[in-house]
Parts: sequence; C-alpha cells; structure tokens
Amino acid sequence: MNRTIGATEFEWEAEEPLQVEVRGEVGPVSQRRIESFTFNFSGLRSGYTDSFLINLRDLLFDRAGTLKLSTLSKEAQNIRKILWQVWETGAFREKISIIDEMFLLCLSANAESLATYHLRYLQILFNWDPDSPLFARGLHASDFPSSDPKKGKRGSAIDRIIAKAMTRASVAVVLDSLDRAYAQGVIDLGHYSLGHLCFAVFSRNESYRQITLGDLKFDAKSQQHFIDIVPSKSRMHAPAKIRYRVSEALALLLAKQRQAVIEKYGHLVSESDIEKLALFPARQLTEGGAWKSTFSNENYGMYSSASQFSLGYQRAMQVKLGEHIQLGNNQLRHTLGTLLAQTGASSKTIQSVLKHATDSTCKYYVDIAFHGLMFELSESMKPAFAEHLPTLMNIRSKKDPVAQERRISAEDGVSGRFEDVGECGNAIACESAPIACYGCFRFNPCWDADHSINLRLVEGQIAEMSRRGKPFQHLVDKARQAKIHIVLVMNAIDLLRNEQNGEAKSL
Repeated sequence: MNRTIGATEFEWEAEEPLQVEVRGEVGPVSQRRIESFTFNFSGLRSGYTDSFLINLRDLLFDRAGTLKLSTLSKEAQNIRKILWQVWETGAFREKISIIDEMFLLCLSANAESLATYHLRYLQILFNWDPDSPLFARGLHASDFPSSDPKKGKRGSAIDRIIAKAMTRASVAVVLDSLDRAYAQGVIDLGHYSLGHLCFAVFSRNESYRQITLGDLKFDAKSQQHFIDIVPSKSRMHAPAKIRYRVSEALALLLAKQRQAVIEKYGHLVSESDIEKLALFPARQLTEGGAWKSTFSNENYGMYSSASQFSLGYQRAMQVKLGEHIQLGNNQLRHTLGTLLAQTGASSKTIQSVLKHATDSTCKYYVDIAFHGLMFELSESMKPAFAEHLPTLMNIRSKKDPVAQERRISAEDGVSGRFEDVGECGNAIACESAPIACYGCFRFNPCWDADHSINLRLVEGQIAEMSRRGKPFQHLVDKARQAKIHIVLVMNAIDLLRNEQNGEAKSL
C-alpha cells in the first residue's frame, strides 16, 4: 500500500501498517536525488493500541508536505522514544489509546526524568493538528509539559553560545596545528583543505558534505574564485546554492583537493559524472577501492548524513591532533557571531553572514555584546577572533584618503608594484609593517586590496627558513603565525564583502 504527500511517498505492507518506508527527493535543485528511511512503530504495540499508532502514523504523513525528509525522520524517531519512555513509567495498566489528561499528568510527573529534547515533539504534533483523533477534546498546548531550563530559553541559548565560543588564541592554535600536521603527514589533503574552508565560510556539515567538484568556479572575466554551497536550515525542500567568493590561496588548496579526488575516485564514475563527485568524499573503502557505504556509491561518494561526515572529518582530525582542535560548526559559528555583534553588527547582518533562516538566534549574539558579557567573562567567552582579527566593521577601501604615516603598503616581489593594504590605527605605522599588521587590533585592512601579496611573501619565508634547518626554526614559527593572521583577515574580509556587495548570492 502507498500514499503520496507532495514530493514524499509512503509505502507499507497491509499486514504490517506500522512499518513504513519513506522516500522523497532531497538536495539542491541542480542535484536532486532520491533518499529514503523507514520508521517502525510496531515495537510500541505492547503499550499502545493499533488505532493510536495508526493515527500517529497518519499525522506524520500529513506533516510530510512541509518538512524536509531528514526532519521527518528525526521527528518520527523522537516521538517513538518519548512514547516508549511514558509506557515504561508503569503508570498505565492498559494500553494507551489516546493522549488525554491522564497521559499529560504522567508526562508532568515524570518530566524531570524524561529527555528534555523529546518532550517538545508531542506538543509540535498537537499544534499541527489539535483535532486529530490522537488527542482528546479540550486539550490546550499549554497542557503539554516541557522541561524548560530555569534561565529560560533565552538564558539557556546564551549559555550554549558562551560555552562554545572559542577561547582566546584558540583559532590561531587550531590553524597552526593544521599546518604543522599537514606538513608532517599526520593529516591528509582532504582534512587540511576542509579545515581552512571551515574558517572561510562558516557553514554546517550538512552543507560541506554536499559540495561537489563542479561547485568550484573561476570567473575568467573578473579573475575571481568562487565556491557554490547548499545552505542548511533554510526551511526549504530544495534550497538553491549560495555562491561565495574565496581567496586565491584557498581556491588553489581546494583545486588540489579536487585533483586528488579525481585521481583516487575518478574510476568509480563515468567521465561525464566526474563533476558530481563529492569534494570531501566518504573515507571508508572496500579492498576493491569502492566506498563501503551503499549511499556513497549511489551518490558519488557523498556521506549519508552530517553526523557521518563529522566522524570522517572533524572528529577524525581531533583524534589525530588532540581534543584542543575545535572545528565543530557550532564553535566556529558562535565565535564569528559574537565577534560581529561586538563590532556593532545587527542581528540581521549576522543572520545574513551566517545564513540563518531567521535572526532569532542572532539576537542572542547581540544580547551578549550589549550586556558586556564577552568582556565580563573574557577568558571563557571572548572569542579568539577578537584578538586575531581586526575590528571587521572598520574595513576600508584603498581608494580612501589616508595620511602617509599611517599607510600600510606591500610590495609584490614578482611585479615590483606597491599595493595599499590598509591603515594603521596608531599615530604612525611601525617598522614591522605590513606583515605584523595582520595580527594587530589597530589594523584596518582594505577590502579591495590584494592581500595575497603578503601571503606569498610569508609562504616564501617559511620555505626558505625551513630549508636552513633547526637553527632557523623560531623564524619558521614566527612566519607561520603571520601566515595564519593574514589568512584570517582575508577570510573575514571576504565574508563581509560578499554580503555588502551582494556577491554571496543564491544560484
């Protein structure tokens, strides 16, 4: 038997109506594919009547028209868990046939022992269709218990942001660790290039796992590099990709990763499908060289979920480099959000940079900055970007007038031309300019300058000093730190420039 709701199809056997296979199209418009999952309420029969479970199934069917496939799967799993937890309390002697006052009383009495995360799903179902036969007449949304934290949702959200925003200097430590580990062969190109991409676009794993080789773009007319990324949490079934401008240095690194993927996995697909290969493919392979995951083999090496992607990349890097390596999406995004709020960005601006569906979460960043919390608890809350990046809202144009004594210029060693890259916030620029400027909070960089001039200069210094051996190791370390500061500044400028100039656009 089957039923179709919108783009989602449900199929089950007549003799087993509680075990349902769900199929639907997912992914961006240009890369739609079929995915499926199964939810099974048969195990709840010991505590619930068949009519109750059928009504629950049908209510989930109705919700399919407005939910992503992954959201529907999560909802079914968590509803099954909370129903099982209620039955295990032992409060009911007979099978439950309806959610009524007695059921809600049991929920309230055991709210502290029940999973906070699961409680809200029953209320979501009630809000969706209070007239469903699943619910007794006369119930109200407020009758459903919740385990809201004592600080309230706002206070709890701020606490989560504070806990995950990176501590002082940790951003530089992470990037330095990545550079060293890659140079020593501890991590491979895939891990290394993803690490740098994380600090450039601040997306989520659901977005990273869907990047394909064809998403790397180069505009010959403007001589600019771009990457197309599918946004997550967009509240859309088929979100359009967003185009981000990236620096030449990052583009070259991603191009190397692209070539490495082709060399290792290109034989698994036809030549016409090479561009569909995942830029960061699944890492577990069979002895024959194919992917162990059926999903990966059917979807050009893509991981089946964001959590599986995390295990293959971010978590794998932590295992190899140590728990201090924080590349989790929340840590990075909370760090950037709090910094932007400190510099005066509105919740709408932060929403635009981080690609949130709404600005509700972004308001918490503004609250943190407005109440001075980031400075009151500086060691645990102040993000590393506050130290390692300039005041981002003070970026300027190289065309703006600036006093000669405060001008920061760089010389291109290849062409011999000079480029204005920023302005010193002090009365006069120091002798260490321009390289040392990138780690200085007084530096106001030019958004339209070619900062890769200084990046190439530092990379040349690293290569030269490394060849001279251990006596010059301290100079190598100093140059590496300078490189990290330059990369962070370039990434930060790209983020805000993309938004201000409308370069980060949906495709």
